[in-house]
Amino acid sequence: MSQLPLVTIAIPVYNAQRFLPQGLDTVRNQTYQNLEILIADDGSSDSTATLLDHLAEQDNRIRVIHLPHQGVGATRNVLLEEANGAYLYFCDIDDYIESNLVEVNLAALEEKELDVSFFGLTFEFKATGLIDSDAPSEQIIYSNEEFKQFYCNVLMNSPYGYGYLPTKFFRMSFLRTLLEQGVKFEKIPMHEDEIFNLALFRHITRACSLSQTLYHYIIYSKGNSSTTFRPNAFESSISLFQHRIKLYNEWIKDNKKVLESYRKQLLIAVSYPIIKYEYYSQSAESFAQHLKTISHILNHPIVRECAGQCYIPLCDHPNSFFSKLIDRNFYRNRPLMFLLSRNVRDLYRKLLKKQ
Repeated sequence: MSQLPLVTIAIPVYNAQRFLPQGLDTVRNQTYQNLEILIADDGSSDSTATLLDHLAEQDNRIRVIHLPHQGVGATRNVLLEEANGAYLYFCDIDDYIESNLVEVNLAALEEKELDVSFFGLTFEFKATGLIDSDAPSEQIIYSNEEFKQFYCNVLMNSPYGYGYLPTKFFRMSFLRTLLEQGVKFEKIPMHEDEIFNLALFRHITRACSLSQTLYHYIIYSKGNSSTTFRPNAFESSISLFQHRIKLYNEWIKDNKKVLESYRKQLLIAVSYPIIKYEYYSQSAESFAQHLKTISHILNHPIVRECAGQCYIPLCDHPNSFFSKLIDRNFYRNRPLMFLLSRNVRDLYRKLLKKQ
């Protein structure tokens, strides 16, 4: 076993007691066992730290780092610096992975001496029971130009965009080289994983994609990152869009479909606090403040520009309220503004009844 490459599975956690110890079961039970399970506790205020220390006593592959609370980006940087493995894989404690994830990806990178592998994921919506899977086709890449085409034609055609870190498996020497050049996770509250990916993409020359769906992304009704109200979500979405445009201008340069996809993803992201009940149920803002927030979002120059240039359908029903909400004609359609205001009012009344 000692002759086999060491693989670090890096896991940032924060107030994750309700996911322990079950959240580590599929990590600990991998078919490939020569693992360093490196967990960084980002200053949890619940019993996460105690539970992790107890698990480390039971499994000598687990190493726990206790940090002051500083956010997921800074925590991921610590994991990068502390990892001892020849390969690195990031995953989250509230999801789970297939038992052969490490074995399959390690074999792919070792056989062809590659730096990065991409694979599919399954979304599981706990509230509705819906399951949706997506995976790329099998491909081996030997140049950055080939990878650019893979990004534009495969990754960007995925409904999920492959911004998620857990759909990638890395050779550590590749990451070390980029770390020395200053490529790290930004210390921001959201989208630090995709912005990190964008920084990596222009450097990838040896990679592969696997058609297996090896990661399970769980969307709970509440309590994880995908369902938690974030007051700075709009600003974070704008920042991500600006990073994407920078990548487009410096690396992609000429692909209208990618540009349209960036615009579509921004419009969908910024509409979340407008049409989702979670925004109102978790926010302390008044009804008047909600309307002011919506006005700020819809009148932001980048949002207006994207809405004015986005000609691709935003859902299967182009006449739905959702599509009209962020359609390029929205700003000239006062009845739609009335519908939006009524929608906010109804959601706000629903919240008040629950209190």
